[in-house]
Amino acid sequence: MPKHPLSVTNRRNSESFNRLLNEKLTTSESIGAVNMSSTEFPAIPYPWLQSEWQRLMDQMAAQKLPHALMFSGQKGIGKRQLAQALAQYVLCLSPSLQSQLPCGHCKSCELNRVNSHPDFTIIEPEETGKAIKIDQIRALSDYLSKTSQQGGYKVVIIEPAEAMNTNAANALLKSLEEPSGDTLLILISHISSGVMATIRSRCQLRLLAAPHTEQAMQWLQPLVADNNAKDLLRFARGAPLAALELASGDALEKRLKLMQGFEAIISGMQSPLDIAKQWMSYESLEVVEWVLGLSHRLVCYQAHSQAAVVDELSPVLQGFVTRVSPQYLYRFIDKVFVLKQQLLSGANPNKQLLLEELLMDWGLLAKQANKVNMS
Repeated sequence: MPKHPLSVTNRRNSESFNRLLNEKLTTSESIGAVNMSSTEFPAIPYPWLQSEWQRLMDQMAAQKLPHALMFSGQKGIGKRQLAQALAQYVLCLSPSLQSQLPCGHCKSCELNRVNSHPDFTIIEPEETGKAIKIDQIRALSDYLSKTSQQGGYKVVIIEPAEAMNTNAANALLKSLEEPSGDTLLILISHISSGVMATIRSRCQLRLLAAPHTEQAMQWLQPLVADNNAKDLLRFARGAPLAALELASGDALEKRLKLMQGFEAIISGMQSPLDIAKQWMSYESLEVVEWVLGLSHRLVCYQAHSQAAVVDELSPVLQGFVTRVSPQYLYRFIDKVFVLKQQLLSGANPNKQLLLEELLMDWGLLAKQANKVNMS
C-alpha cells in the first residue's frame, strides 16, 4: 500500500471529531445529507459506527489496512456511508490528523466533492434488484490494472456483494488474489452468506451491528417529527436509515397492510391466494425483506429476547407466536432467507407464484398453530 499521511500518527483529537460529527448530524442543514446521498462530502460515519471507524483509522496509521474489506450487516445501518468515508479519507492528499476527516481542499477532495474522482468507482447492479454482471467486473479488472491518475490509491466499492452472479464473482477473484499495491476494494454485503466463500475468504470481514435502541431513537426522533419513531424503528428491525426511509411516502402504510394480510391468514379471514392477489403491486424483494423482519421479531419473542417487546406484536400475532412450533418457524425463515439470496443475486421468479408459495407456507404455519390451540 502507498504511504499515507496518517502513518505519521495514529491518534486523533476525539473531542474535535465528536464536535464536528455532532454539528453535521444535529443541525437542520444536515438533515438532507443524513439521507446518505452518494454526493455527500465529506461522508461521516454514523455515531454507532464510530468504534469501527477508529479501528480503520488505527489500521491506516499502522499501514496495515488490508487490500480488501467486507462490511457486512443489516441493510440500513450505514455501511455505504462508512465505505464512502474511508474512500474519501484514503484518497485525500492531506487528511486531518485531528478530526480524521479529509482536508476538503486538495485536488482529490475537490474531485470527490463533485463525484468525479478518477481513482474511485462504485460497482452496483445496473437495475435495482438485478445482478452485478460479469462485464462490469471485467471492466473493473481493466480499470484496476492501470496506474492511479492521482498517484495514490485506487478505491472500489462493490454493493451489494451478494448481487454478483457466479461468473462475476469468479472474475473478481483474480483482483482479490493478485491485488495491486495501491488498490482498496470495499465489498458491502447485506447477507454475507450469500457471497461466494472464496470471495469472503479473501476479504477482511467486518460484521456491523445495528445500534442499540436508545442510540437509534436519539438519532431518528428529530428527523421524523410527524411520525412515531418507535414504530418506524420496529418495522425497520432496528436499522435507523431504513426507518428514516419508511417515514417518507407510503412505505409505513405498506408495512401495515402487509401485517394485516398475515394476520388475516392466521385468523382464517382470507386465504393465502387472496392475499397474494392483493400484494401483486409490491416488489418481490420488498415483501421478502418484510417477512424476514417480522419472522425475526417472532423468534425474538419466542426466545423472550430483550429485542422483542410485548406491545410490538398485535394480539393476533402474540397468540400465533405462542402456539407455533419453533422448528416449523425456523424452517419457514430458512426458506425465505434462501429466496432473498436468490432475488439479490438477480433471479427473476414469477411474482404471483412466489407470493402464492410464500403465503401458502405461512398458511401452513397458521394451521399448525391453530391445531395446537384446539388440542
